[in-house]
Amino acid sequence: MRTDSQAIFPDLAAALLRRGNRVRFRAAGASMQPTIEDGELITVAPVAPESVKRGDILLYQNERGVVAHRVVGRVKGTVPSPVAGCRATGPRQVDCPLFLLRGDASVSCDAPVQLEQVIGRVVAVQRGGRNVALDSRLANLLRLARPKIAKLKAFRLLHLNY
Repeated sequence: MRTDSQAIFPDLAAALLRRGNRVRFRAAGASMQPTIEDGELITVAPVAPESVKRGDILLYQNERGVVAHRVVGRVKGTVPSPVAGCRATGPRQVDCPLFLLRGDASVSCDAPVQLEQVIGRVVAVQRGGRNVALDSRLANLLRLARPKIAKLKAFRLLHLNY
């Protein structure tokens, strides 16, 4: 059962981000482990859809609330209503990029995410009293190396025991 604060949070966060503010809140769930642990504070910044790249962690809204998952791909799709940033293909259809997202600890992708569902980009996580930037050069290098590192048997064993 959702509380009143859970019900209004997505709209409030989206409104603040649209005005150029950052939003900070506690993450709930384990789908982004080990990058984001349950209960850690995350910072979300506004994001322009054209600046989204593979590896970014997006905060988006779905029927269950808000979700922060990593971009693993981008596809073209057709959506029924006019959306800013999309190209009209007919009187009631527009071509729009759809984002494919997945939690770091998940084996499957979420349903494709439309532009208007995206609320912001996760840019930092507070861990052990320190802010860890997720949009730094080092974070980007680690993001690119993650698939190769994850294939190493030793890394998998360490991760399972963590």
